Amino acid sequence: MTVRVGIVGLGSMGIWHAERARQLPGFTLHSVCDITPAQRHVAERDYGCPAYADLEQFLADDRLDLVVVATPTHAHERPVARALAAGKHVLCEKPLARTEPEARRMFAAARRAGRTLMAFQNRRGDSDFLTVRKAVRSGVLGQLQDLRLIRWCWSDIMRTFGVKSYRPGWRTEAAYGGGTLLDFGAHYLDQLLQLLDSPVETVFGDLRGRRWTRDADDQFLAILRTTDGIVAQVEYSQNAHVPVQVEWVINGSDAGFRYEEKQSYLYLRDGRRREKVRRIRNAREDWSTLYVNMRAVIERKAEPAIQPCETLRLMRVLDAIRRSARTGRAVTIDDEYAPRRGARGARITH
Repeated sequence: MTVRVGIVGLGSMGIWHAERARQLPGFTLHSVCDITPAQRHVAERDYGCPAYADLEQFLADDRLDLVVVATPTHAHERPVARALAAGKHVLCEKPLARTEPEARRMFAAARRAGRTLMAFQNRRGDSDFLTVRKAVRSGVLGQLQDLRLIRWCWSDIMRTFGVKSYRPGWRTEAAYGGGTLLDFGAHYLDQLLQLLDSPVETVFGDLRGRRWTRDADDQFLAILRTTDGIVAQVEYSQNAHVPVQVEWVINGSDAGFRYEEKQSYLYLRDGRRREKVRRIRNAREDWSTLYVNMRAVIERKAEPAIQPCETLRLMRVLDAIRRSARTGRAVTIDDEYAPRRGARGARITH
């Protein structure tokens, strides 16, 4: 089966998805829908596919199998709901929504339509996360105790990443779903939650707009504490003079783990003083997994790799981080979407 893909929103990420649909085996770029004449011209000129200004006309094509929604975050809900109602499966750019209630409405629309809606969390295929996840799941670290993920950079990407024909700096505007928490935090908190099987109990957040925006945030700090005492922290900044590439540090009851860009390290101790350091080869990046999975879902050969409960758990934590940032205090949450463990210890999502 060749999956015919239609893209709503041919901005920078829409173009990325268009190229992915053209390059991956088993997919073809079928059509595009965009409100700007300039981007519709790009679709017709560069991809030779139909380009629509009207969403309903775009969705009326019975040959369309999969709709990819790549609009700015504030404009996700309507095209997602309309595509589902038209009988299409939907892959939506992260974050799926600005808030948990928005996300819940979108998944309710998917249930009514009997179609699949999945958030495109492509950074689950990042080298750092794949490497860290393998180390955690191996059990060599013992009981997890502390996790820290940090990324500092100097970048005006939130002002410049969008296409010139439509509000290139929308990521600096809160009303459009801008800010680093919803942009990069949606990736890093999703990764972190994949490692936390026990429910999150309290959340602390600090959001700052220091250089590139005053309306949203260009750096954030999030600290999560689970019911069994794990403390997990994510720190991200786009205005840091001192660059720090993606770095993970994890401490467990039996060993520690450190991810660095070129190589990772496992730290073990023999008694109180003697330290053993084992070098670990980093995993290869793989951003094709979710497309491959979605094709299998459409063919009824697999379940969605990212379940609704995982996205709702992420949205609840993101909402809590913003509530905490407004008050300066940690907030308590009901982490009802935390995974359960089966009879043999397997991770089970709701």
